[in-house]
Amino acid sequence: MAWTPLRYQPFKGLYLAYLAVTFFLIRVPLWYLWFLRRKNRPRASWSISKCIRVMAYRELTTLPVKVGLNSGHPVPKSDDELKDARVVWIDGLAEDSPAFCGEVRSFASTSGVEPARIPAYWFLKPGSIPPKDMKAQAGERTVLYIHGGAFHLGSAHPRSHASSIAHGLLAHSKSLTRILAVEYRLSATRPDKPANPFPAALLDCIAAYQYLVKDLGFAPYNITVTGDSAGGNLAFALVRHVVENNIPGLPRPGRLLSLSSWLDLSFSRETPDSSLVRNFATDIFSTSRSNRFGGYGMQAYLGPLDREQAKTNRYISPVSLFINPDGGYFRRFPRTFVSAGDAEKILDDSLAVAERLMADGVEVTVDIVPDAVHDFMVFTWHEPERTEALKRACKWLDD
Repeated sequence: MAWTPLRYQPFKGLYLAYLAVTFFLIRVPLWYLWFLRRKNRPRASWSISKCIRVMAYRELTTLPVKVGLNSGHPVPKSDDELKDARVVWIDGLAEDSPAFCGEVRSFASTSGVEPARIPAYWFLKPGSIPPKDMKAQAGERTVLYIHGGAFHLGSAHPRSHASSIAHGLLAHSKSLTRILAVEYRLSATRPDKPANPFPAALLDCIAAYQYLVKDLGFAPYNITVTGDSAGGNLAFALVRHVVENNIPGLPRPGRLLSLSSWLDLSFSRETPDSSLVRNFATDIFSTSRSNRFGGYGMQAYLGPLDREQAKTNRYISPVSLFINPDGGYFRRFPRTFVSAGDAEKILDDSLAVAERLMADGVEVTVDIVPDAVHDFMVFTWHEPERTEALKRACKWLDD
């Protein structure tokens, strides 16, 4: 393993201090002056504040890998540490579980991955009181939320950055009183210790879905599987697993909500007119050629699997151009809502999955939000786009 000095003290501390000083004293003032002229802004509709925030995120997205920052949150010892939330533990799929089957089981064997016990969090609408046993009420709807983070970052914890999506859905939905967010295992690769490659996170999501249906008694048609970015990838893979394997007692969910989903880890659509190139300068990711979007995450998620899997595995890259679009791989998927920003680099992933879903006879609602960046629903500052999009998604959920 190569020695990376910025991951160790005192180099790490010195580098972060340097970034903080230069960021606030040099970069922000220069950005402000530059963006005073509207023609210099990545999108003409953006305010100066929004432009500066996007530039800041470009800097921040490189830090976790560069200096080894941990974005996780410790699991609370009791619910007293949480506000309008509960923590639960979900058992991993049993060795003889009907849900531990098919291609996912085969890939688990190849990667040396086993099911594991994981935490999850119930987000509660303020003022609501869930049953003590957390069992589903008659006709109750819920959401299984799978957070993003390029497979190696993020947390389901109610105080995490990603929690704003679950909070937003609860705030704007009339039918939801609680949402379950799964704390799936994060992947890692060098220079970190390799851990939790595909399908570890997917096994955790399958276990969470089984928990809702079999342990708590939620009717599958009352469950919406929701994911953003890499979490959207896992949401599609979860639905694919239950659809393709006809698991006894575990039918498909009623709906699928896709938010800026990352669905082609091979970047097979990278052409001069693709969103990867067209939106190169308008998204939250670094524009440095040495910090390619998703590079670390893809390597970590694939683990020991052949890199060709990023091109040909429908559980990993379901909209890859290397997968036959006429294969019927989305047949029997539930009705789906696809949301994305038209300023994001992987916009084409959302457009492609909507096209393939519709071609296979799935009812699809597409909501492409003008001038919105990748995963904009996470960012509470991305207004008015965030709130307006959340309202449209919740209207679809409540229908």
